[in-house]
Formats: sequence, C-alpha cells, structure tokens
Amino acid sequence: MIKIGSFIFFLIFSFYANANSLTLAEVYEIALNKDPELKIAEATYRAEKEAKAKGIAGLLPSLTTRGITSWNESEVLRGTQSTFFDGTGNNTYGYSADLIQPIFRVDRWFQFSQGKAMSEVAKAKFAYAQQETITRVSKTYFSLLKAIKNLEVAKAEENAIKRQRDIAKRLFEEGVSSVTNFQEAQAFYDLSQVSRIASQGELEFAREALIAIIGEAPDLSDLNNNYPISSPNPKSQDQWVGMGLTNNFSLKASKLATRAAKRNAQSKLSDHFPDVDLVANITRNNSRQPSFAGGNFSFEENYIEDRKYSLQFSWPLMAGGLISSERREAYANFEKAEQQEILMERKIKQQIKSSYSAVLTNLANVKAREQALKSSESALRATQFGYESNTRNIVDLLNAERNFFSAQRDFNSSKYDFIIAELNLKLSAGVLSPSDIYDISNYMNN
Repeated sequence: MIKIGSFIFFLIFSFYANANSLTLAEVYEIALNKDPELKIAEATYRAEKEAKAKGIAGLLPSLTTRGITSWNESEVLRGTQSTFFDGTGNNTYGYSADLIQPIFRVDRWFQFSQGKAMSEVAKAKFAYAQQETITRVSKTYFSLLKAIKNLEVAKAEENAIKRQRDIAKRLFEEGVSSVTNFQEAQAFYDLSQVSRIASQGELEFAREALIAIIGEAPDLSDLNNNYPISSPNPKSQDQWVGMGLTNNFSLKASKLATRAAKRNAQSKLSDHFPDVDLVANITRNNSRQPSFAGGNFSFEENYIEDRKYSLQFSWPLMAGGLISSERREAYANFEKAEQQEILMERKIKQQIKSSYSAVLTNLANVKAREQALKSSESALRATQFGYESNTRNIVDLLNAERNFFSAQRDFNSSKYDFIIAELNLKLSAGVLSPSDIYDISNYMNN
C-alpha cells in the first residue's frame, strides 16, 4: 500500500535536493544577457530613437565642401609633317564650401516634433518589451517547474499502481483473487504509463522553451510553502483600470504614435509653404602654369577667391500633384493612428479586467485545489482501509489513488497559474518591474 505521508514529504522536498538550482531571479538575470528577443528589442530601440536626432538635423546648419584638381595641356602643330610644335600646360585646383542655415522651414519644425515623438514611441515600446520579458521568463520558468512536478507525480502514480497490479497478479496466481481484479489493475497501470510518457514529453518541450531564451536549462528552485496566495492589491478593479490607462506602455506608445502621425501630417501640409535659407559660399581656384623665361624653368601661380552670401527663397508651385497626394496620405495615416489609439485603450481595459478576474479565479482555484488534495488524501486512506477490510474492491482503491495524484498535480499547477495571473495583471496595468521577480524569488529554496 502507498504511504501517503512519506509520498507527500518526498514530493515537496525531493526537488530541492540540488544545491545548484537557480531561482527565478537568477534565470531572469541570465535572460537579460542572453535572451535574443530582448536583444532584438534593444537594438530596435537604439535604431528608432535616432528619429529625434534626424529631426533636429533639419534645423541645424549644414556644411558641404568640394575640391577639384585638373591638368590641362594644349599644343599648336606647325608644318605639314608636324615636325615642330608649341605646347603649353597648366594645373588648376581649387575648393569650395557651402554653409546653409535654414531660416524659415515650417516642414522641418514639424519633422523635428515628429522625430521627438517617434523617439518616445521607441522608448515606450522597449519599456514594454522589458516588462514582457519578465512575464515570458516567468511563464517559461514555471511551465518547466510544472512539467518537472507533473513527471514526479506521474512516476509516483505509476509506481503506486504497479504495486497494486503486482499484488493483484500474485493473488490471482495464488487463486485468492479473480482475474478481473488483475485485469482492472493492469488497465490502470497501462494508463499510468501513458500519463508518465506524456509528462516526459511535456518536460522536454518546457525545457526547450527555456533553452530558447537563455541557451540552457539549469536545475530550478521551487516555491516554499510560505509564498503568499492573497487577493490583488489594490482590490478594486477600477483602480487597476485607472493605473493601466496611466502607466501601460503599449497605450503610451499608441498615444505618442498618434502625435507623431499628426506632426507628419502638418509637415506635409507645410510643404505648400515657401522655404527661406541663409547660404554662404566660398570658392577658391588656383592655376599653376610652367614658364621658361630667360632660359629658367619656373611656375606662375594665380588664384581667385570668391565669397558669396545670399538669402535664398524657394516656393514649390507645382509638382504634378505629388505634394497634395502626400498630404492626403499623411492625414489618412493620422486618422488611422487616432483609431488605433482608441482601439488600444479599449483593449487595455479589456485585458486588465480579464487579468483581474483571472487572479481572483486562480486565487479561489488554489484554495479549492488545496482542499481537494486534503480530501483526496482522506478518501484514499478510507478506501485503503476499506480495501483491507474487504468492503471496497481494487477498482475503488485504484480510482482513489488516481484521484489523489491528479489532485496533487492540480494543486501544484494552481500555484504557478496564480503567480502568472498576478504578473499578467501588473503587465496590463503597466506597473510590472524586476522587483516583482525578486519578491517571488525570496520565497524560493536555494
């Protein structure tokens, strides 16, 4: 017969035997350095935040320089046989520089404002990616823990039912029990093997998911019995919705994208306005020509240097309809961004309400599963006693054992599901931070 107390003790503490197991915080710290998705988000942020620098560049002066050098030769032929010729050659070289300072560029002011908004969009998106990494690592961590625990329970269930099957087989061979009892026990044992094989497959899948994030699948620490399972704080759903509308980074990014789209539309509208630039130009041309005066070879060098300062005015009067088309396109995209912001706000509200309900549901589920585990343990003890007293048959006993192991699996899963539900609620509300990871890890066995 299975020893309930010994099994529970083994199930709770056997997983903690490895002193090198990592806590959730330690796995998260590895992910910060090795997670490809986070690295992609970080690189994307660094690229997209340059929109501000590109926007302000259009308002600052620009300097362009050019240089040139050339050698010119010419000759005059004399005589029909070209026996004699006079030749000259000279080398010219020079440089020029243009300094342009925008004076009146309405479009570039709006482009600068758009660039600032796009940089803030990139920042908000990266902040959300960092929060999403917390939930993704946590889900993967606890999914692997759940798979490990489920396999442990499946193996314990298989061993317990195997003992009952072996007893039934021995009693049948001794003629004490019927073949039906043995066949029933064999059927339960076959099902337990299927459960164990399925659990092994789930464990491999969960392990590969963690490897995809940090490149390895180390031993993991589990929660101790002191982890608090309590109602969300604050307790009001409306308060959570209010926090989400203020702090959710996806919503912030959507609002900033709307602002950027508006500035882009205004920029395209201002393309119809004239442009005024202050332009300064300096050009210097040097000329070197060989001379043989008095039988001596030398170079004559001359140079010309010009300086120009001008105020340039330009006004696009006709561009084949391109400017008007781009303006209409920009305003259509602005309207699209406005509607996406409305959609995102409604989506965030729905997510927060769903996540809040999920926390309450999982809270109740943990308590219910804990009570179910105690009840299934009591039922198994009673069925064992009845079986030994010949008032219950082997099918009753095997069903009681299977119910107990099923209750153990459900209870383990319910704790992990509650934690993930809490993290999802904080993610939707925009208040999730690495401190939540460390708070959970404080209740883990090292």
